[in-house]
Amino acid sequence: MINDEKTKKSFKFRLQKFLALILFLHCIFFLAYWFSIGNLRSDVDQFIANFTGLSLPYTVILMVLSSLIGIWSLLRFLRLRLTGKKASYDHDSINWIYFGVFIFFLVLFYSTFFLMLKENPSQRGVINLLMNLVRLGTDPLLFLIAAIGLRKLILLFRGRALLAQNRWLRMLGIGFALVLLVGLWLLPALNPPNWAYQGDLPAKPALIAHRGASMLAPENTLAAADLAASYEAFGFETDIRISQDGVPFLMHDGTLLRTTNVAEVYPERAADDASSFSMDELNNLNAGLWFIQKDPYNSIDEGLVSQAQLSINQGQKIPTLSQTLELVAEKDLVFLFDLRYPPEDHPYYDEIFDIVFEQCKESGVNGNIWFLVDRQNLETLLTEAPQMTRVIGVSSTNLPGPEELLSLEYEIVNVDMGILKKDIQAFRAEGLGVNVYTIDQPWLFSQFWLSGVTSVTTNNIHTLSQLDRPLIYMTYSRYLLFWGLFGIIMAIWLASSQPQKVEDPKKPRKMETPDLLDFAMTKEDQLAMNASKKTDKPGDGSSMAGIEFDDNIDSGFAGSKDNEKE
Repeated sequence: MINDEKTKKSFKFRLQKFLALILFLHCIFFLAYWFSIGNLRSDVDQFIANFTGLSLPYTVILMVLSSLIGIWSLLRFLRLRLTGKKASYDHDSINWIYFGVFIFFLVLFYSTFFLMLKENPSQRGVINLLMNLVRLGTDPLLFLIAAIGLRKLILLFRGRALLAQNRWLRMLGIGFALVLLVGLWLLPALNPPNWAYQGDLPAKPALIAHRGASMLAPENTLAAADLAASYEAFGFETDIRISQDGVPFLMHDGTLLRTTNVAEVYPERAADDASSFSMDELNNLNAGLWFIQKDPYNSIDEGLVSQAQLSINQGQKIPTLSQTLELVAEKDLVFLFDLRYPPEDHPYYDEIFDIVFEQCKESGVNGNIWFLVDRQNLETLLTEAPQMTRVIGVSSTNLPGPEELLSLEYEIVNVDMGILKKDIQAFRAEGLGVNVYTIDQPWLFSQFWLSGVTSVTTNNIHTLSQLDRPLIYMTYSRYLLFWGLFGIIMAIWLASSQPQKVEDPKKPRKMETPDLLDFAMTKEDQLAMNASKKTDKPGDGSSMAGIEFDDNIDSGFAGSKDNEKE
């Protein structure tokens, strides 16, 4: 009964420690994710606000909650480790509360990622690369935990093998545990993280400024394109729409509300489609003042935008395609654009491709144009402007095969950041370029750099242009060296762990037979005892008090025997 209680208590301690460790690791990853996605946090806040009707800093609340639960889990794990060795820890109410928090947080954790991936599949790539990055700490930790568990198993088998007559079964268990440990070590070695690259360091991806240097200047303006060129951008990405009178212009959104003062100039038409305005009406709008007023990336507040640039920004207009092409030619930029078709009842709905295509051909910068062209118009591009780079836009959740794209004579794949490394390398192996959008975080850019992409689209051109090397990277050979040393240390530790010699309680102990001569008292011992007795006081507590031994005691016994004979 006592052994059963001890077993239950031991299991309870181990379960509590396991739950605390698992929850702590989840909290750490949750925090790392929210820190890593940068400006996407504001989009998440806005999405939740639209759903709940209440505007709050939801992501900040999640991060604070994760921090508190993570600290509690760590302290609980450490306390259980200490009390498990020294004393009992029977706080059932606290255990149940913690178990409730454990269930709540795991439901929150996995439901959050489920919704994130459902609404934004590109986050799959972010999560994958983040998990690769955190392997810097989790791989050694998980291997250490596994080694500790297998060490206990090995010691158990060794201890029992010392007592068993047939030891082969225990030795087989020890061998299996060692093989399992070697297999766990081989997993990271054969499947290294993304930052442990093989071969030469890939070339730095070319930087395509997303709608220009849009963190420092209003997007889709000439000021943003010009500023991107000053930061040595390889190219400039934009969106093209067509006005009511057939003039292509730069604009991303379907309406003009976010990036112009249309609500002040044309309040009754503020929510109308951007393509419903004539070019003269568009010229009446300011496309730069909103950037100063809203400071969408906090770049002005952080002092990243100079006063001279602010003066340029506030007077920006909506540029036409022809104006943009002149700047592209002047700055020798690659020009990547996406056609935004107007409503079907628009007078130029069927002509937008032809109008834009003709202006591009007439610009004289055909070699600088990356044309995001659909399959319907691909033949026209191949026939009339083969110098233009043919780009196909795809989703990471529905990737075409490299052979199919080569047969269609596409040259570059433009894809969201949900694409995985294996798919990138499959395209690159067939000679296709891979442009990934939209990457603003240096750590994420570094990981895609190591994945082998040829270019990335970014809002953060001023930061990424300064990177000469990935933030975290290591050659595979060096990674294997460090991982091998760690494995050797674990092997030495296991080899030095020997069980104490255990005696079989069922086996009787061997008793030595005493020598009776050891109990005989010599004459010298008798004389010494008599001398000590004479010095004792009468009536002391000695068990031999009052008794005297005569030197002739042996002869007296002998004499009495002689008298009996006579």
